[in-house]
Amino acid sequence: MAPGIPAIEGSPHAHDVIPVKAATEYLESRGLGKLAEIYNEIKASPNPIIYQGSTKEVGANRVVFGEAVNMVLDTMSKEEAASKVLVVDCKRKLISCTLSLCH
Repeated sequence: MAPGIPAIEGSPHAHDVIPVKAATEYLESRGLGKLAEIYNEIKASPNPIIYQGSTKEVGANRVVFGEAVNMVLDTMSKEEAASKVLVVDCKRKLISCTLSLCH
């Protein structure tokens, strides 16, 4: 991932967004320091919205899905699961994956 961006090249850190430090270093190395200044001017603003997503008590959908898959797999022998189930993990073993619970 992120070929040509030294701070994160070859790592999953560009999976979603490029970290600000890596982005500014990259832009400055290419003589685009004025663009990098934009990131320094961004200030967080308070957000009045209360999100009701996953918590310690209410798992993220991907975790709940992984647990459900495990419940089904637990009813099968290893041999039966191996002959009936094909798992394709497109996230390259990132910890946040849906199927990280499956083993």
